[in-house]
Amino acid sequence: MKLIVVLMIAMVLRVNGSSFAQNVTLSERNAPLANILEKVRKQTGYDFLVTESMLINAKPVTINAKNEKVSTVLTKIFEHQNLNFKIKNSSIIVSSKSVSLEAEETEKPVQDNLSGKVVDSKGMPITGATIKIKGGTQTAVSGEGGRFQLRTSDKNATLIVSFVGYETQEVRAIAANLTITMTQTMSGLDEVVVVGYGTQKKINLTGAVSSVGSEVLENRMITNIGAGLQGAVPNLNIGISNGRPGAGASFNIRGYTSLNGGGPLILVDGVQMDPNQLNPQDVQNVTVLKDAAASAIYGARAAYGVVLITTKNGNYNSGTRVNYSFNQGFSRPTTIPKTVNSLEYVDMYKYADLTGNLSGGGRGSEVWTDTDIEKMKEYMANPIPENAVYIDPSNPTRYRYVGNTDWWEEMFPGWAPMSEHNLGLTGGSEKIKYHTSLGYLNQGGLFKSANQKYKRYNVNMGLETKVTSWLDLNAKVRLNRKEDDKPARSAAIEGIFGDRIATDLRPNIPIRHPDGHYSGQGSTTNPFAMNEYNGRDTYQSDDIWLTGGFNIHPLKNFKVVGDLTWNSYNYNNKINTKSYDEYGAVPAGQDPTNPDNAYLVGPYPHNRVPWVSESNSKDRYTAINIYAEYENTFAEKHYLKAMAGYNREEKIYSNFSARAKNLLNQDFPYLNLNNDDKPIVGSLPLDWALLGQFFRVNYIYDNRYLIEINGRHDGSSRFAADKRYVFSPSASVAWRLSNEEYLSFLKPTFNDLKIRASYGTLPNQSIDLNSNPTNGSLYPYIATMPYGTTNYIFGNANQSYITAPGLVSTLFTWEKVTSKNIGLDFALLDNKLSGSFDLYRRDTRDMLVGGQPLPAILGVGAPNRNAADLKTTGWEFEVKYNNKISDFNYFVSFNMSDNKAKITKYDLNPTGELTSHYVGKQIDEIWGYTSNGLYQSDAEANDGLNKERLFSGTWLGGDVRFEDLNGDKKIDNGSNTLSNSGDMRIIGNQTARYSYGMRFGADYKNFDLSVFLQGVGRRDAVVGGTYFYAFGGGEWDVPTKNQMDYWTPENQDAYFPRLRFGGNGNTVTSTRYLQDASYMRIKNITIGYSVPSLILKRAKIEKIRLFFSGENLFTFTKMFDNFDPEQLDRTAYPLSKNISLGAQITF
Repeated sequence: MKLIVVLMIAMVLRVNGSSFAQNVTLSERNAPLANILEKVRKQTGYDFLVTESMLINAKPVTINAKNEKVSTVLTKIFEHQNLNFKIKNSSIIVSSKSVSLEAEETEKPVQDNLSGKVVDSKGMPITGATIKIKGGTQTAVSGEGGRFQLRTSDKNATLIVSFVGYETQEVRAIAANLTITMTQTMSGLDEVVVVGYGTQKKINLTGAVSSVGSEVLENRMITNIGAGLQGAVPNLNIGISNGRPGAGASFNIRGYTSLNGGGPLILVDGVQMDPNQLNPQDVQNVTVLKDAAASAIYGARAAYGVVLITTKNGNYNSGTRVNYSFNQGFSRPTTIPKTVNSLEYVDMYKYADLTGNLSGGGRGSEVWTDTDIEKMKEYMANPIPENAVYIDPSNPTRYRYVGNTDWWEEMFPGWAPMSEHNLGLTGGSEKIKYHTSLGYLNQGGLFKSANQKYKRYNVNMGLETKVTSWLDLNAKVRLNRKEDDKPARSAAIEGIFGDRIATDLRPNIPIRHPDGHYSGQGSTTNPFAMNEYNGRDTYQSDDIWLTGGFNIHPLKNFKVVGDLTWNSYNYNNKINTKSYDEYGAVPAGQDPTNPDNAYLVGPYPHNRVPWVSESNSKDRYTAINIYAEYENTFAEKHYLKAMAGYNREEKIYSNFSARAKNLLNQDFPYLNLNNDDKPIVGSLPLDWALLGQFFRVNYIYDNRYLIEINGRHDGSSRFAADKRYVFSPSASVAWRLSNEEYLSFLKPTFNDLKIRASYGTLPNQSIDLNSNPTNGSLYPYIATMPYGTTNYIFGNANQSYITAPGLVSTLFTWEKVTSKNIGLDFALLDNKLSGSFDLYRRDTRDMLVGGQPLPAILGVGAPNRNAADLKTTGWEFEVKYNNKISDFNYFVSFNMSDNKAKITKYDLNPTGELTSHYVGKQIDEIWGYTSNGLYQSDAEANDGLNKERLFSGTWLGGDVRFEDLNGDKKIDNGSNTLSNSGDMRIIGNQTARYSYGMRFGADYKNFDLSVFLQGVGRRDAVVGGTYFYAFGGGEWDVPTKNQMDYWTPENQDAYFPRLRFGGNGNTVTSTRYLQDASYMRIKNITIGYSVPSLILKRAKIEKIRLFFSGENLFTFTKMFDNFDPEQLDRTAYPLSKNISLGAQITF
């Protein structure tokens, strides 16, 4: 019978393994058996092989032996135990008395010794770690010196190593003698977080810092890191306004920043980089530095916080592991408006035409005949192509359209496929650790006919080696390629599909004529035709990053760290548009299905002249970082850590573009094949540079009182020489109440209780590495002379021009951002429950705004000047609870945040005009009228109030009733100023308030589940136009089903006012149609199953996990359901919901 769950008490290396002491001296009373055996081992050198359950269930031992033989002492030890023992070579084998040791050895296969030691990240031995053979029963515990020994017949065994406070590791037994390095658990009080130029224990943080691991990103069908971080970190606000394949996300920390914009500094492995270039599966950790104390080390670019992204790397002494994951997903828009059918459309059109005429509004240009309606009914009863059209009696070359097309359903017929593959190689030996990953994403567009393809390739390689005892070297290589291919058009793809479907494509229009030609006939934009014939818009970008670094530690507690990064970014874009013909009717008497018989209307009117353009950008970026750090503890109670360093960065932009029309042959769209007498050519070289010196000092007294001081001296090429340099100081303190002796009553409950406070001032230079820079944005202190080409023809050609230079202020200088923060960190119930709470205020002063208007005769505008201030206040809260009940592990986390911003200084609006900023204005506030219902009759609408400022026509039953708040018998906005706003009032605010995220995760044996909810507790929105008001944009609008609840004498409880072509007073901003844009969205659900390791063992596979994942599956909101509450712009490329199936395999 095989030995089960073998636990080795300890093992030490011996020069002569055959020499063992034969006598033992012991004197113990009621001592645990494990302690007794350990003392025997130390005196004799024998190793004990014993099961864990035997030690747990053993009786206490009382023994008194002086210089007695080993066998005699062992007999006394096991005399009252239900255990046997046997001395075998260098080991003492213990078994249950019900088991025959001889039989056990007979049945046992030939086993080899597997030994090693367990150490921490600093090489110090760990005693008490559990080492178990995966899929087997053998177990050992590391003893003195962290050493252990196991016996196994499996030469390819995988060891599972665990210890309290450290991450559980799986290590392949690649050698007979292993060194296993354990990593401290990234949770609780010992969690280490990445901060500016280094790391700190979370327990020692004095600034406002939040951190999340890779678990929020893994196994999700997301195309950018921002989508995975939504709702994961309090007050990290992620904006995803566009669902276009390859579209990225915007980042914001703690709310509104400046009238000139500005966002956080985003660093990937210490280097500023566009996070949308990353493969989310390469990310190990994300740390968010929120207040000035945490971010001041980065100076002028960090005025609005810092996001530190750390990618995955290998571990020393971990063997080699290969990981492959595959994800097959499918996407569909989160919302798809349901348009009315043809008959409903005609009814609504006629009614809008009637009421518009009665009120003095415009009439419709379309006249729907009885024949049209009858033929629509025929088509709906028998929907064949021939029934969708008939020849216009007044024009035999054109068709009358009488079909019934739901254009939204035709454009989004099902789920668009997308797939992702990731391959990783990771591992390490005693001297080297490495990680390599390859990622591939293939995402198709949501639109049926667009043939849109987006592909992303990622290569990420990292290597770190211990060259000597005092020198470590590291290198990283990152390659990111993007390829995009989509239909070309004069407007963005989302604009065409957004408003054309709503304003041009009536339901009676079929997609094709019976002869196969696309519908349109020169007056309708058919998206299917444009996608197929209108040319292509393609781009390819290559982003290459090379980083080399060193870590010199010649003295104890002292090190010097440095790195050099070089980046090359190349972007190539080509757009070619084509002209294509549109066709009308097939003459009566001819075959209606023969395309050769169709009448040629002419080329598509919006793109008669084919053209081609090509652009190329070549950017080069270099960064140098070097810093020295000293860390030590004095007299046991005084901890000091000091760091100082140097940073230099430079970026050079180079671009070229050319455009030509009148192509010789539109099927050969090349710049040299054209007949354009004046092609457009452009080129613009630019560069910028930064220089900084920084320091940080941390002091902790007796683990109770913590102080941190940061500072940075920055120089930026964005400012004139006399204003180029600035200093950014910050300071923070913390008090750990839980370590105070006089507060010892807290100990039974609180593992940690800490109060924090910080203050700091940072300049803002607002350089966005990911935007397209201009001379004006990079050198705002230099007057530039705009140039271009005239829109009008002079002398048979468009002419080039240069305008007068603008004015610049000699007082132009940095914006200044001051941050104040008070926080509380806590952990209790044995660290099962932990969290934090922060209150903050951020003041942005000397914001750049336009100057006072100058006389028009000058010919140029006033220069910008530092003349506005802004105050942002808010709070944030996060809490997490985790627990384990037998084999059931679970956690729940919740975070919520709030912020609001108000202008405290603005010199350019002395009259308080509402169309501009003014002192006291809360950012995103909404001004509007107060409504108290709809007029229920024409007579009621004639209420004596002057409403001409809203609509000069006749007000009728079904129009919106507004309150005369100032009692002047008029409904208007007065002089549209703060002092005289008429009947206008602040009725809402579009800032997202009370943003929250909640995650729940659990695993039971081989099953795991993760659910992630994200939402906004309060937000107001004004949504108008086509997708809200039926015919709000004019007679060409196509109403949706939910717009059919409009006022008529028979439907007086309607939500919408009477129908009318175009806007009138009904569509002004008012309380009646102010939308509640708060929502809760089930952001992600992931369900996984891991195949039992016993099944995989024979195939030498370490792990197979199968999973299902869903993104944005369900949304709960009061918002009008034509809109996604995250995307108030209905004309943008729609956001998507995703479902996917995937697998992870580890070898």
